[in-house]
Amino acid sequence: MVIRHISVFTFLDNPANGKTKAENIETVRAYLEQVPVLYPTMKNQVIGSTLGGTPVLPDDAPVMFGDLVQIADYDTVEDAAGYPPSKAHMDLVEFSTPMLKKVTAIDFEL
Repeated sequence: MVIRHISVFTFLDNPANGKTKAENIETVRAYLEQVPVLYPTMKNQVIGSTLGGTPVLPDDAPVMFGDLVQIADYDTVEDAAGYPPSKAHMDLVEFSTPMLKKVTAIDFEL
């Protein structure tokens, strides 16, 4: 069994931290690349950025386009469930929340 986790990050166009959206995307991407070292039960990971920029849509649009995606695999449901409360994830949440408009995530079995 493999548990796959997918997170889609949608960044603010005008974040309050004084950096550009592109700079914030790269900052979060660089952190995500280190997560398997920080949380070793994450077995495999793929990270990607949207091609050509994100369409600007109203906040209440039924479909949102993301800017960055993380696809991660775990051996067990318990390993996947252990990531959200882990220090690696809590640190990510703490520093990235002011940059983000929305994060959507899903875990499922392959």
